[in-house]
Amino acid sequence: MVGVGDNRAVPATARPGPPEPHDGRCPAGEALALLERGTDRATAVQCADLAFDDEACLRHVRCLWRAVTVLLCAGELVAADARLRRLETTCAGPAAELVALLRAQHTRLAGDLGGARAALAASVSSAKTPFVRRLAVPFLVDALAAAGAGEAADALLAAHRFAGRPGGTRGTRPLLLAARGSAHLVAGRFPEAARDYADCLPLPAAELSAHFAVLHRRGLAALAAASAGDAERAAALAAQEHEAALAWGSPAYVGWALYVRAVVDGSEATTALLDDAIDLLELARSRVVLAAAGYERGRRSVAAGDHAAAKREFDRAGEWARQIGNGRLTANVRAALAELAHAAEPGALTAQEAKIAELARAGYANKQIAEKLYLAVRTVEFHLSNVYRKLGISSRRELRDGPARLP
Repeated sequence: MVGVGDNRAVPATARPGPPEPHDGRCPAGEALALLERGTDRATAVQCADLAFDDEACLRHVRCLWRAVTVLLCAGELVAADARLRRLETTCAGPAAELVALLRAQHTRLAGDLGGARAALAASVSSAKTPFVRRLAVPFLVDALAAAGAGEAADALLAAHRFAGRPGGTRGTRPLLLAARGSAHLVAGRFPEAARDYADCLPLPAAELSAHFAVLHRRGLAALAAASAGDAERAAALAAQEHEAALAWGSPAYVGWALYVRAVVDGSEATTALLDDAIDLLELARSRVVLAAAGYERGRRSVAAGDHAAAKREFDRAGEWARQIGNGRLTANVRAALAELAHAAEPGALTAQEAKIAELARAGYANKQIAEKLYLAVRTVEFHLSNVYRKLGISSRRELRDGPARLP
């Protein structure tokens, strides 16, 4: 697990201590145990705070890693920032390199993907401790995927020989699988993403939980399964994620889980869940998920025929996407707004709708269209429903037998 690689890497001001931390008997260990159980966030945060006043914990970088991890997972970003500032002034050597990774995770969870990418790239290229570099690579892969930079994420995986096998130690394997799953997901390789998350889920990963893809691996697995066409598994995973989020009680986590449930279901009935998700994510200032949720809300408004609401949602989502540094989502929002303007013309199909409609007329099934256009099946279904509505039809047969030229 994280920190096992060098427990002698202690803050520069600390005295030498025993070779291992107290685990469950010290405040940091108690905090981590509560995080693993996932049912008492308030006490976990209290224990994490106590670790910074505990003489034994202050001797061990692993204890400090655990304490900051719990604060990050609890959504206590202000408290985590204060603790990290203190550590940044008192740590040196390998300990400072591990603190830099925690700082990058804080930056990523706070929604500054550009800052996180820069910090992690520096760790990958300049960290003197091989163990730290091995952690920094999957951290950076996830940050690149979150920013929509799928090609860069793939290149990094290939450069470090993580593209074709899980690799890593027992402690780092869940991190590698989760990060690689994120790269597959953003690239549209949904079956591969689903496999990586399925392999990741059974592995213990509490000390890695400050990493976004590890913390949210069950929800990401649900999104991957849904996009791969496994609706039953996706629904089960989304329900499990929601149950776990409610038990832990972090607004950011609950907001994320509601977003996953809404996306996995995709029906109009889950739009209220999406609205609740956006409210919680705004409260938690969880901007990375908030931008994605806002974009999904805009799509729901388009499907409902409420173009004014769709424009408002897309405008907000575009601003959030620009703030966090997600170029891909920013481009998607621009395209959605352009299609919205075009769709204002009565009966006019957008370019994407026309392309999907032509393939459906040619006899392609939804899954085949999704594979051909690198889309999720639910996205194809969404566009086809718009095609039917605009053309005043209700089936593929009517689409096939309609006019030779689509409007």
